[in-house]
Amino acid sequence: MKAIAPGKLILSGEHSVVYGAPAIAMAVTSSVTASYTPNTSLNLSVYSDAFGCFSKNIATFKLFSEQLDQRFNLFLQGKLAVADVLSSPSDLLFYTLSQLGFDRVGQILIASDIPAGAGMGSSAAVIAALLKLAEAASQQALTKREFFKLVRHCERLQHGRGSAIDAAATTFGGVVKVQNDHVTLLPEKIGDNWFIWNSGSPKSSTGETVSAVRESFEFSTIWQHFEQVTQDFERIIYSSDDQQKLDLIQENQRLLQQIGIVPHAVADVIKRIESMGGSAKVCGAGSSSGDTGGLVLVYAPKGNATEIASRLNIHLQPLKISYQGAYVESD
Repeated sequence: MKAIAPGKLILSGEHSVVYGAPAIAMAVTSSVTASYTPNTSLNLSVYSDAFGCFSKNIATFKLFSEQLDQRFNLFLQGKLAVADVLSSPSDLLFYTLSQLGFDRVGQILIASDIPAGAGMGSSAAVIAALLKLAEAASQQALTKREFFKLVRHCERLQHGRGSAIDAAATTFGGVVKVQNDHVTLLPEKIGDNWFIWNSGSPKSSTGETVSAVRESFEFSTIWQHFEQVTQDFERIIYSSDDQQKLDLIQENQRLLQQIGIVPHAVADVIKRIESMGGSAKVCGAGSSSGDTGGLVLVYAPKGNATEIASRLNIHLQPLKISYQGAYVESD
């Protein structure tokens, strides 16, 4: 039995979505695959290149899940840091499987081609793939909305009060607009000439970057400007007006620089892309320190992406949408 869940890219609204503004994201073809194989042991083992190998007796799942819920409640009460809710990466994996009563012994292999630390929602994709395995094993049939809420429920253990954008993209696929916990499915055809540049894994973690932004901008009016950009972006993304798209992406990038999540080295490359008739912006959490900022969204409507990549010595990968959310692959 095998389940697949896509990663995501934020097109507009990163960081501001945490403060109640809308964000637009798309599911991408980079994905997580979780494969289950039964055996005759008494345990369920989970193998992952990213997390390592862990094993747990399935009889302990229910009590273990209740204990993690109690630890999360301590976080909500301000008695425990969110980073201390999970004692090991395996905690989240087994907790996720327990939510739909997964009770099979054997092994689960988790494989991913989502770049680590790139802001592509890899954690939500892992959760979604495991939930799909558990859903199939229990012969339950959740609606998309129910599944989305369950991904969010599991995700909270790792991110605390994070946004719903990752869960929405990996659940529904395609292009989604998220504001608080409300999800709107948008048309999937955003046109051509969209690319991704991986500037390198951010030096600061997503949590560290979000905390740094909150410290300086939690009560700032800048989020109103972010919200307006996202609303305008939703309106023009499906149009043929390339100049408006270029202008809005540039404006979004300037706002991201203002909140301090675009390293200078990344900002310099983006300026050079602009000088060649394109636009680019960080499309994840970015980084509050170092010289790398994760993934950058690049729009090159002049058809000169190859020239841009060559002159700037960067690799531009075409943006590829996943039209399907998390699913179980038929045997």
